[in-house]
Amino acid sequence: MYPIAENLKVGNNQLDSYLPIRNKNNNIDWQIVTGLVLSYAVKYKINTYSLEQFREDCKTHLQILIDEPAFLSVLERMYFSSQDIFRVSPLFLLFHAQFDGEKISTGSTADKRLGTLFANLMRGFSLNNPIQDKLNFIEKEMLNKLNKKLVRLGEGPFAKEQPYLPYLVTCFQSDLAFLAEHPQYLLQELTNTLRLYAFSWCAQLALNLDNWQDGEPQSKSLFFILDTEKASSERDKIKLFGYKWFARQSEKLFPVLSALEVLQVKGEEKRPLWQVYQDCLGYSDTSNRLLNELNDYIQKFISKEERDLPERDRATNLEDAFKQLLSVAVEQFQGKKTERAAVNRKYINELESQICTDFIQVRGRAGKVLVLNQDRLLLLTNLTVGKNKKLRLHELLRGFEQRGFYLDNQSTQMLVAFYERMGNVERMSDSGDAVYVRKTV
Repeated sequence: MYPIAENLKVGNNQLDSYLPIRNKNNNIDWQIVTGLVLSYAVKYKINTYSLEQFREDCKTHLQILIDEPAFLSVLERMYFSSQDIFRVSPLFLLFHAQFDGEKISTGSTADKRLGTLFANLMRGFSLNNPIQDKLNFIEKEMLNKLNKKLVRLGEGPFAKEQPYLPYLVTCFQSDLAFLAEHPQYLLQELTNTLRLYAFSWCAQLALNLDNWQDGEPQSKSLFFILDTEKASSERDKIKLFGYKWFARQSEKLFPVLSALEVLQVKGEEKRPLWQVYQDCLGYSDTSNRLLNELNDYIQKFISKEERDLPERDRATNLEDAFKQLLSVAVEQFQGKKTERAAVNRKYINELESQICTDFIQVRGRAGKVLVLNQDRLLLLTNLTVGKNKKLRLHELLRGFEQRGFYLDNQSTQMLVAFYERMGNVERMSDSGDAVYVRKTV
């Protein structure tokens, strides 16, 4: 198959894959996103069956089993008026994501884009249904009532994208499997886990944009501090590989991904930039058709009729052609007072306000820094320890890093002190390598 779209045409910048944020209309309802993710994970959905209908069906059903009229008002207070039905079993979260046949009938476009992101992190992965809950008699009867209304989902209505960051796919699937073994913890933390991964995905995507020549991406250093510690401007890793580095790289997300969109083959699964480049290198092209088409596109792109960018010589090899393509894609947005620059700034602002806001703080002279609060540290710890009883500190930190969260030596010392206060750390000796951390689930 020809590795890129044929007859490349210069047009408006468009973004249809990999980044779940657009330059406007990014109102996210994380309850709906959670419902979509769980629906895809268990491969079942609810088709146009409202919570109100379910409540009435439960009353009718339980009235037959329990001959006590006063019980119905107790049932109403215990599970429905209090919304505690959503704390009973993960499957009840499916009510947040209603389907109408093959279409998602609830939620915004942004919710559906995040559903697509997580669906592609789960391709080929699913959780066992039913998830093993510890339920009382009444709750079991209500769950049975729901199960009769569930419909098989299959692959769902989510567009297929080859994962840009395969290492995050591995972590995400492992973490979901761990959560499913602890249903109450899944109920408590699934949404927070999704928010954690949404941030990590967008940040690591930005940091990996420049490494398309290197093949499959690896986790890139991105340093955080604990929200209880001070941010010193003297900490080199925080200064060089913290918020400012992420902010610089995020400016390239829309330009580079919209350039990638031009190369995608219509009707085929979307591919990451690194994969498109590998496919081009592996394509037998004795006539230099690929190189010529890329050169023709770039020359048209920089022409006065289109972007009016400085002239460039035609590339003599595929690597240089890709470098030119991405260079001009970014360059078109660099005039600070232009309309394109304003559009790109909106993408960055929306990313920070909708996905990253819980991970960014302003700390005096240090400016903006990336932070992890205690709740997220505990969640990250439990997910990383996972099915193990405990991990050595250096193994735990490596697991953090694989998920996109790096800590320098000072933050690591603060982390160990935090674990000691929590009571989930063991010291086998005075050596730092002999510190073990247990999960709290």
